[in-house]
Formats: sequence, structure tokens, C-alpha cells
Amino acid sequence: MKVVVIGAGERAKELEETMRAFPGITFVTATGSESLRSALAGAEILVAANSKFSRENAGIIRETGTCLRWLQFTTSGIDIAVEAGLPSGVVVTNMGGLRAFAVAEHGFLLMLGLVRRLRATEQARVDEDWCRDAITPSIDNLAGKHVVLIGLGAIARNVARKAKAFDMHVTAVTRSTDAAAHVDALRPRSELVAACAAADIVLMCAGYDASTDRILNREAIAAMQPSAFFVNIARGRLVDESALLEALEGRAIAGAGLDVTRQEPLPPGHPFWHMDNVLLTPHVGGAGSKGIGDGVGRKFGENLRRWIDGRPLSHVVIERTA
Repeated sequence: MKVVVIGAGERAKELEETMRAFPGITFVTATGSESLRSALAGAEILVAANSKFSRENAGIIRETGTCLRWLQFTTSGIDIAVEAGLPSGVVVTNMGGLRAFAVAEHGFLLMLGLVRRLRATEQARVDEDWCRDAITPSIDNLAGKHVVLIGLGAIARNVARKAKAFDMHVTAVTRSTDAAAHVDALRPRSELVAACAAADIVLMCAGYDASTDRILNREAIAAMQPSAFFVNIARGRLVDESALLEALEGRAIAGAGLDVTRQEPLPPGHPFWHMDNVLLTPHVGGAGSKGIGDGVGRKFGENLRRWIDGRPLSHVVIERTA
């Protein structure tokens, strides 16, 4: 049995270390298009991050990976890969929830940065302006704020748990009807606009698919209060970015904290780079702690053992691609 992983770095090293427990399996790392093409010959399993599934790589995988039966992603999201084109006839698994705690923490970085006016105080530092008296009246707290979570997966549940330590009121907009720990209220997607109207902070945690494309639409953004903030730690395509930009420029909402954008990398000259009511980070929500690859090797090893033993895989997101 042959396993191919796309990419190098700490994640690949962790996977290689894991493979030592499987001496009968050939493990190959592909770091470029040509090495990927040759590595895929006879490979049954491919391991890749969503970001590595470029259109070029996807074409090579579909053309050359004729023996592939299982595609394991080292990320939770697979939207880039789906758009680029998955190979046919393979089962697809992801690492859902592995870095949820880290992404949730990043959500609090952005929420705290917004209510504590970090953008303004950082600019004052650059200007050597001790702005204490001027800025203090506009600084606020998370305590007592109503946060509306769009989605109720692993990240949202981590946010909800942490929000209670900040004395926040938590509502989740979700398809689920089951009560969730640390969530004060559940609202269906049909009530998204009303939920946004009641929010102090709207925090995007949903997974991306065709049903959630621009789920935060123009109507939902227009319903938000002028004092409300929007935070996105999920995917840029979940938001009507044109409507969000208009709301920020017109001060129809107070500000936004964005770890993700519709186009990544965000192009030079985009207004988000320079807006004084926007906190912007470069899609790093899952980073930190013991390293971004922490647990990837362990979870892949557990799934590989299941595969060898003929047991169902965990975290299956597509049973078998068409």
C-alpha cells in the first residue's frame, strides 16, 4: 500500500513519523507538480491540505491518481479542493474539529480587538500619541454582549464555551434543534436576519458549501445595529462582501474582524487593508500552540488503522466521489 502526502514542513514530518508504525506501507512526499505526478503512480491514499489542492495539482491528481481510493485532508475545509475538482471514486475525509480551539481563540482576539479599539490604539502608538483620554470613552467590553454564532460546529461550540467566561449571551443560528451546552438560544436559518438585528456581535463559524454561500447576505447585514460588529473566522465566501464593505464604509455597522476574505491573498489596494474600523489577519486562525500540524499525524494514523482493518473511517465528508 502506498501513501502520498503533498507538501513539506512540520505537517509532513509529523505524518512521516506516524508512518513508522506502519512498516509495510510505502510513504512518499511530493513537493512539486512533477514529484506529485511520479509519486501518484500506484498510490492508494493521498494526504493533502485544502490549500495544496490547486487547479494544477487537482488536474495531475485526476489524471495520474488512477489507483486512489481514499483522500485524507489535513484541514477541516475542503472548499478549494471541491472547486478545483476532486478525483472520482474516492472516499474523502477531513480533520474536522482538530484546531477548533485555536480558531475559537482567534475569534476572541478579533472580538476583543474590536471592542477594546486595538486598531486605534496601535495607530496612536505609531504616531507616538498617548491617546488615553481621547479613546477611553469609546472602549467597551465583551461582558454582557450578545454574540450570535452562525453555525454550531466544533468551532462555534468552542466559542460558546469560552464566551461564558466573558459573561456573554450566546445565540446560535443553526439547522440543529438539539440543545447545546453554553448556548442560550437556538434560531433556525430562516430567522438569521432577526438574529442579526438583535446581536452586538455576529460571528461567522459555519462550514462552506452551496447552501451557505453568502449566507450573511445584504439583508442580514442591513439588519445589524450601527453599534454591532461582524467577525469572520470561517470562510470569506460565506459573506456578501460587497454589502459588508458598503456597511463598513457607511458606518452602518461599527466594524469587522476578518481572518478570511473572499479572495485570498487579499489583493493590494483592497479597502480592507486600510479601513480604520477593520481588524485584518491573514487566515491564521488555526495556527499556534503546539504547532499547526499538532494531532494530524495521530488522527491520520488512527484512520489508517481503520482503513487497514476494514472498519469505517472517521470524519468522512464524501462517501464516494462521483
